[in-house]
Amino acid sequence: CTAAGESGTIKIWSLDTSESRSHGEELVASLTSDHSSKIIALKAMVLPSHNAAMEERNVLFSASADGTVALHDLDKKGELIFSCQCIDKEKDYGQVTCADVSNPTSWDGGCEENDRDVIFLGTSSGYVVGYVAEELLTAAAAASASSSSNAATTSDDEICPLPSIQFRAHGKDSGAGEAVTAIRCGGHGTIPNTTVGTSRMSSKILLTGGEDGTVKQWEILGQQSTFGIRLEHWPRMSSQRMKRRHHLFKGHYGAVTSISQQSKYDSSKFLTSGNDGSIRVWSATNGEELFTMDGFTSYVSSLACLGRDLLVTDGSGQYVCVHDFSIDDDLDAGYDLDW
Repeated sequence: CTAAGESGTIKIWSLDTSESRSHGEELVASLTSDHSSKIIALKAMVLPSHNAAMEERNVLFSASADGTVALHDLDKKGELIFSCQCIDKEKDYGQVTCADVSNPTSWDGGCEENDRDVIFLGTSSGYVVGYVAEELLTAAAAASASSSSNAATTSDDEICPLPSIQFRAHGKDSGAGEAVTAIRCGGHGTIPNTTVGTSRMSSKILLTGGEDGTVKQWEILGQQSTFGIRLEHWPRMSSQRMKRRHHLFKGHYGAVTSISQQSKYDSSKFLTSGNDGSIRVWSATNGEELFTMDGFTSYVSSLACLGRDLLVTDGSGQYVCVHDFSIDDDLDAGYDLDW
């Protein structure tokens, strides 16, 4: 497992998963030099090879509030593969505030020909910026080949390759705070796979939450082009609508802090949490708010769905809460607590 904190240090641990748990945990590596500020995302990825010269790799993706992203080789104790500055100050994207990874090539059941693993970053200025992970690995290989005297693949101020997609997701028209404060890759899209020209187009769902309390659902379209995988978002204008899904969800008072789903194979519903101390469950199809959970002692900053029945949250002081929706509560019977 991996863990990170405010300083930018990442630690990789080996956990004893045997029944006896006799060995406990062991620190495998401590990565201290790749980021200088708070880590806002850590994601393990299995990247297949679309190139005969490259092998499948177990990769750890990390992103920091300082604007850097990095890929680490988990098979080599977190050895740095590639690191770069992803925020172009000239384009005023601001700071990186959240990140997630669409990793369809590792899903059960296979993937489409043009599916690629894509890293999505949300920024303080309301933009979503996306990079195809394979293209970052290609850039790493090129940087390594051009440097014979330095084992590192990048310098501290190296700029990432051009993004595969970038668009404004929040702010500008709302009159409220514009930062993208939560982002979630939501599985397969609803636009049927079609052949355009000589290549097929596929779609994936992306969910974003804003500082203004709104949540938006997007279709991310991918198609092979002369210059690599071309990504586009839909809807592209505020006047456009999604045919099979709802686009705009309103309900939170204050920034959206986290977005989660029961399963990447079921994108019909999703959950959000916010600075208002509530968790809300939404229908992705019609935008209806299905129910609300409140009563937390502070704002809820993170959500994790473990299957269809278990939800793990914070928001209760020093405690982590596990909500089990498979239990039918009998309020008259009361509860017997063993601790």
